[in-house]
Amino acid sequence: MKKTYFLSFSVLILLLSQFFAEAKIFMGEKISVEEPPEEEVFFIGDEIKVISILKSEFIGLGRNISIFTDIKGDFIAIGYNVNFSGNAEKDIYIIGANITVEGMSKGSITVLGKNVKIKGNIKGNLRVSAENVTIEGEVEDKTILWGKDITLSGIFNDLSIYGTYFHFTPGTIIKGNLTYSTPENVDISNLTVYGKTNWKKPINEQMKEKLPLKALRRFYGFFSLLIPVLLTLFFFPNLFRQTVDISGRKFIPSFFGGLFTIITTLLFILISFITIIGVPLGLIITVFFSSLIYISRVFPAIFVGRKIFFKMQDKTSTWILSTLIGILLFTTISLHPTAKILINIICIPAGFGALFAGRIKLIKRLRDEKIL
Repeated sequence: MKKTYFLSFSVLILLLSQFFAEAKIFMGEKISVEEPPEEEVFFIGDEIKVISILKSEFIGLGRNISIFTDIKGDFIAIGYNVNFSGNAEKDIYIIGANITVEGMSKGSITVLGKNVKIKGNIKGNLRVSAENVTIEGEVEDKTILWGKDITLSGIFNDLSIYGTYFHFTPGTIIKGNLTYSTPENVDISNLTVYGKTNWKKPINEQMKEKLPLKALRRFYGFFSLLIPVLLTLFFFPNLFRQTVDISGRKFIPSFFGGLFTIITTLLFILISFITIIGVPLGLIITVFFSSLIYISRVFPAIFVGRKIFFKMQDKTSTWILSTLIGILLFTTISLHPTAKILINIICIPAGFGALFAGRIKLIKRLRDEKIL
């Protein structure tokens, strides 16, 4: 493993050695450059600010990156807040949360962020993926936008939009084709489009229309219960049979005992999250408790399935068949919203109480036999 890490690190150094040999590196908490460097520049810092002309490529990694100048090479930046204002001779690549680009770019612009605002003239392509996107200016080549809320103003060539909501300000012109994918068709009467206009629903919406989602949900509900319950039967057959039997034969005691145990466990989990030390324990108990609750709710239904086949021998195959019938009965009743709530309220405490009662019986028996 150490040799692998060493070889990987050596290869990375060889790949980057040529760049770092010719680049000027700036590192620090706050970096401010006022003199124009001739070579490529690489910035790593918390606050990065450049106001001098960049005559070669810029690569920056920081929390706040502010560039108020022109750049002759590519501009590559990764930061939380990135602000570029100036003219770029080549391409711009930015990844961040809040991104602002103003000026003219002779190359293409590619941006990935949360809140993106771009204003200016772009000679190449424009590609933006963000939650909120605002574009103002002119794009001479293709524009592709992905976002939740998109606002456009200016002149565009071919334009493709994939989003939830988008708005065009009056006077916006599309010289090429317009392709947009939204949940509902949008009124674009105030927009001038010289090419073709094509609207289509998002892929997820198309899948909802084509696929029988209701049927898939029913199958998912059935098998999501069947698989873990069958695993419990195969790995813990005695525990499984005992719990099913108690949940049916002693339903009322199991119900109230399970209700008391569930309330007590929930209170204990809440108390454990009060202290920092108790948080890990609370998380472990929450996961374990949720899994038991999920499985326990079908034990009374499996008891009903076992009663249907009461004349059959007590074999594993009989229990598998009873489990299938019980879970099918439970999921079928759960198709009705009101019945689903009622059956869960009734079965969860009963199944959980039966599981808990069975463990108490086991502990008492082990103590009587002086094993514990």
